[in-house]
Amino acid sequence: MKLWIDKHSRILIILSFSLLSFLSLYIVYFRNGNILIGDDYHFHQNRIEGLALSLQQGTLLPRISYFFIGGYGYASSLFYPDFYLYFPAILRACGLSLASSFIIFAIVINMGTFVITYLSGRWMTLSKGKSYLFSLLYTLSIYRLQDFLNRQAIGELLAMSFFPLVLVSLHYLKNGDYKKWPLLTLAMTGIGLAHFISLEIISIFIACYILLNARIFFKKQPIIAILKAAGLTILLLAFYLLPVFEQMAHVTFQVTSNPLTMISDRSYSVGELFVNSFKNSVFHASSANIGIILLIGLVVYTISLFKKNSANRDLIILALFFMLMTTNLFPWQLFNQTPLNTIQFPWRFLSVVTLLLSYLVANDDIGFFQKFPGSKVFLVAVILFGVVIYEAESLSTEGKRILSHQKYDQTNSYYIGAGHEYLPKEANYSIIKKNKTRKVVYDSNEVEIANVKLDFDSVTFDYDVKDSENSTVTIPFIYYHGYQAKIIDENNEAQIKTSLNAKNGLVDVNLTGKGKATIYYQTTLVQRLALVLSLLTLLICVSWKFVDVSKYKSKKKT
Repeated sequence: MKLWIDKHSRILIILSFSLLSFLSLYIVYFRNGNILIGDDYHFHQNRIEGLALSLQQGTLLPRISYFFIGGYGYASSLFYPDFYLYFPAILRACGLSLASSFIIFAIVINMGTFVITYLSGRWMTLSKGKSYLFSLLYTLSIYRLQDFLNRQAIGELLAMSFFPLVLVSLHYLKNGDYKKWPLLTLAMTGIGLAHFISLEIISIFIACYILLNARIFFKKQPIIAILKAAGLTILLLAFYLLPVFEQMAHVTFQVTSNPLTMISDRSYSVGELFVNSFKNSVFHASSANIGIILLIGLVVYTISLFKKNSANRDLIILALFFMLMTTNLFPWQLFNQTPLNTIQFPWRFLSVVTLLLSYLVANDDIGFFQKFPGSKVFLVAVILFGVVIYEAESLSTEGKRILSHQKYDQTNSYYIGAGHEYLPKEANYSIIKKNKTRKVVYDSNEVEIANVKLDFDSVTFDYDVKDSENSTVTIPFIYYHGYQAKIIDENNEAQIKTSLNAKNGLVDVNLTGKGKATIYYQTTLVQRLALVLSLLTLLICVSWKFVDVSKYKSKKKT
């Protein structure tokens, strides 16, 4: 039997991951045709619906989602990468319900995390059993379940899938395998395509890891490897990063003018963090935690630091440090007015703590599994039982958040995130929501407007400016850099720029004479060049990899 299992271990592992990907979500997403919704579900639900609608309209790479805000448009596709959302959006566009599209997507996210974590363990020379345990500890960790079920923070959840690849990349570089630097690029690009804040968090982790191993990394070869990985990541993500910076240069958004929170206000006391972890507390604003299994692992491995030959000291120290960063012992008040405030919640660093402790427990430097052979099976049982208990408690305490699949399909486009981060600072969202009937606004004493047509992504009308030299017309679109007006009059056709209305954050167009105007969003030169740059970089990477594989096969034949 053992021989048969060893022979078929790969397919058995894949089958078990597939089964766990479904079963770990059954009682919260399937049972009785109900689904447990999280804090961010409205926003990501609308992102999927908006992307599906854009695809149906023939817009393959939308910048503005006109599903949002009743047609006013929100630049969710510009500021939040849509890369992974194409999968559920295509399912939705093909006719599946929104609930079904999301649930299938959720299962795939689970499966991807299981597989990536398992492979990362194997690449870090863990045995199959330990790699499997690493995957279970990480994918079914309490913090990740909180992200998944109670917050439904899809961006963070997707980004966490690639965190194990970062760890194995640093493992390779630390051990002198500098040729593996492209793996770090793959990991960081995967994270960047999911969630920019997670990219910040993991970058801080990488910097701390390098500093802690300065004797190894502060040499020519590892520095060059890291710089190559960082440079290539930036080029691959240029299509996303450069347009964001361009918008920031032209418009002041509420994310900077009116931040949702100050990071120092959201830290925990050490006692709260430990008590909540010990109880596997269901997530609320003040109860993010790592769960009792990893908490015990943290305590045990902290004690092991006092041993002379303690292995993985750097990972233990980093786990403690990032745990500390979650609490009010860390001086977050010094960073309220810095870019680090964009992280918003210090407890987001628990994602890194979860990664490190999952690896440490699975790796078993203290030899616990050797002393007690049956303990590994017992731990797996505890992990699975813990998932069931956590989800059951979530359902019992969050009863008001249980929706039928039919009700889940009923969207509300006015949910754009709690902080309204990427509205212009001039926009008053409460006023916009009161004016849900979108209208072209103008001074009838200055200009006559007729034949107004509000299309999916444009506004068209005839105009006749009266005695005044010019007149400003306000268009019912939220302003972003890139809106243009095509003007057709008796003499010619021209394209003119629009401007930001300083009173309401909408699009203004300044008109003269008589003609027909069409206002629409046009991708900017920076956006087009950035996309070409990323695509060329990707093409070169694929070609280089293909050549590399061909050379390897040729050498193997000879």
